[in-house]
Amino acid sequence: MVTLLQKYKNFALCVIESVFCFFLWFQLEISAGYTDISECFSMGKQYIVLNVLTIALLVGFLFIISNRLWLADLISAILVCIISIADYYVILFHGMPLTVRELKNFKTAMNVMGSYKFSLSKEVVYIFLIFVILTGLSILLYQWEKGRKSKKRIIIVRDVTLIVLGSVVIYFGYLSSDPIKPYKTIGWSWVEAYHQYGFVSCSVENILQMRHIVDMPDGYSEEKLEDIVIKRDDEGGETPDIILILNESFYDLGLISDIETDIPYLENINSLKNAVKGYTVVTSQGGGTNNSEYELLTSNSLRLMKGITPFNVLDMTNANSIVSHLQQLGYYTIGAHSEPEINYSRGTAYRAMGFDQCFFDDDFQNKDYYGSRWYETDECLYRNVIRWYEEMPETSPRFIYLLTIQNHGEWDMNPPEADTVHAKNDYGDYQDEVNEFLTGIQMSDQALKELTEYFEDIERPVIVCMMGDHCPSFADSITDEKYSGEEKRIRLRSTPFVLWSNYEQEEQDDMVISMNYVIPFLLKKAQINQSPYYQYMNNLMADVPILSSYGAYYDNEGNISWYGEESLWSDRVDNYFYLEYNNLSKNRQQMFFDAYQ
Repeated sequence: MVTLLQKYKNFALCVIESVFCFFLWFQLEISAGYTDISECFSMGKQYIVLNVLTIALLVGFLFIISNRLWLADLISAILVCIISIADYYVILFHGMPLTVRELKNFKTAMNVMGSYKFSLSKEVVYIFLIFVILTGLSILLYQWEKGRKSKKRIIIVRDVTLIVLGSVVIYFGYLSSDPIKPYKTIGWSWVEAYHQYGFVSCSVENILQMRHIVDMPDGYSEEKLEDIVIKRDDEGGETPDIILILNESFYDLGLISDIETDIPYLENINSLKNAVKGYTVVTSQGGGTNNSEYELLTSNSLRLMKGITPFNVLDMTNANSIVSHLQQLGYYTIGAHSEPEINYSRGTAYRAMGFDQCFFDDDFQNKDYYGSRWYETDECLYRNVIRWYEEMPETSPRFIYLLTIQNHGEWDMNPPEADTVHAKNDYGDYQDEVNEFLTGIQMSDQALKELTEYFEDIERPVIVCMMGDHCPSFADSITDEKYSGEEKRIRLRSTPFVLWSNYEQEEQDDMVISMNYVIPFLLKKAQINQSPYYQYMNNLMADVPILSSYGAYYDNEGNISWYGEESLWSDRVDNYFYLEYNNLSKNRQQMFFDAYQ
């Protein structure tokens, strides 16, 4: 083989490198969540070629640096093998691909994935076998290159040629006015984009879009802001204490299945008096905690920031949020999560938002767990909330934000006999997961009851507001067939919501709003001074209560409209996104976002 290489040097190297880069492409596609691996070959030939050529750019870059083709190939093989295996498990456990934007998630993934059961699937075996083959090719090239030296002039010509060819691929593949791969393809469904255009091409899209994380809405200009009419609501001035809880994977399976259980799992919330109850519509299904967290705290829709993990990508310094808003009104604020602060850069983000105190991981005392599950129970987290609440300054109104962890997946950590709630329905392979999940939801329901009972006896006015961040990852697999299309999508994104107070308020049990509306609604309900931004949102919410991040919005009669299309509400919806874009810009007009006092 080495002799053959010597005889047909240039031709043989081209063939070997083409095969080498093709197999690197194949490794990455194996990881990309296909039902059957062979489906990756249904990708358009032009996109396969573009992906392979883009991978060749990486090899060529390493070749220029190292001046050793075998070494460039070996490093590429190692990198692509690691990325492929990581991507496979990220998709398996979180339903989203690994992206360059979210490399900060590595530490988070290491913390969270310890609770998952890793199995050696055929996809991982194939990825590793290809790596072995590519390593063998690299060793073959090493034997051929050993002792060979090229003249400096030849090296310069070679490197310039590689740079020129690489520039041609990048320009015509991604940057021209009519590129081979359209500039923006990753929308509501990453699967649709990745399987049509390829992992590498979509990764390039993610890198290019990092240049402007926030999309400017069509028609935006600062002059347009002057025409936005904000109906001021002067009912304000109250300052009740607020406990805001985003509950991990807190979801009602009854939304997607006619479920029957031996023990009620939401009995306390359903019977809770003096409360507003309903559902919040979140950004995604089966994952995306940080997305829900960002929309909740800032009231900004992620429609303008598709495909990001907000706290990892956005600089939250001086960001307008419920934290900054309440601090303008004299509140003392606490942000808390019982996992390490490195997860999704929460420690950095919470402090940048201006919480007076932040508590993570070891700051929580007397942690309890449900059976063999690794995550702290809501009940023990609420005990810590009560402790902090009692330690907060008496002279200031109080705000505590808590992100829980109890109901995080997976949901087969305990033996079946540890479950206290059981579904009477037959969910096949998901039966044990459903029962463990329902047991956790019932525990959350009971813990909230105990928390509200504590605050019933507090003389200060207190609001407790809780909602789920997303459904469990298995929810899609057990959804009744009668739900399909847009109805299925919205049900899988609707998590239980409850707003309770220890003072009299008008009750409601059919509230359905998107996550970005939660804070404006809470402020209005509690008669807390709002900002013009929040007031605009409350006025819009009365007519358009659901603004999704994936392309649709709903009016108060359930009619669906799509962004970019004319509707009865399109002008007002556009104005919201104009305000949001200004809120996210460096030159924002702060008068829209300060609290009226």
